[in-house]
Amino acid sequence: MTDFADEARSRTAHLLRMANTVDARLRAQIIEYADSTPDPPVMGPTGIATAGCPRCLRTMWRQRDGWVCASCGHVEEELPVRCPNCRTVMKSPPTSAPDRWWCARCSRVATVGDSTTEIENRERGRLEAVRLLDRAMAERADGRGDAEATAVSWAFSAAVTERERLRMERATLRLRA
Repeated sequence: MTDFADEARSRTAHLLRMANTVDARLRAQIIEYADSTPDPPVMGPTGIATAGCPRCLRTMWRQRDGWVCASCGHVEEELPVRCPNCRTVMKSPPTSAPDRWWCARCSRVATVGDSTTEIENRERGRLEAVRLLDRAMAERADGRGDAEATAVSWAFSAAVTERERLRMERATLRLRA
């Protein structure tokens, strides 16, 4: 069978094929489930975004215009992401931007579905990168240890995302001017 023929099958046909059963009652339940729940979104370049439904606590799928629960069908325009440090709702990313939420109070960043541990680990990495950058700038200002300062700069580059690194470089340029 070609990939095209497999893609052309309905969601119900895929679920029945995966169940691989001849039990009429189970097949009827699968058909009812497929008809009563929304189709999951197409896999994008960053995968399928999921979150917890506030009503039934099951899985919600990110669609183009919001979030849809796969179980109860509840629709949300945007699910808020809360900062684990400040307990405030983080600022959402622009529509076409990557899924990067940020806290206006403490500058932590997160993606939908991140655990508190992941958010805090990212913040620790960011603060470590800032510390390394400060150290590298101090050593270069003193005129000593260029090799060590370069090594610290490389560690800094590996520790933070490209956007944060560019923001830090702009801040460094402003300090030098």
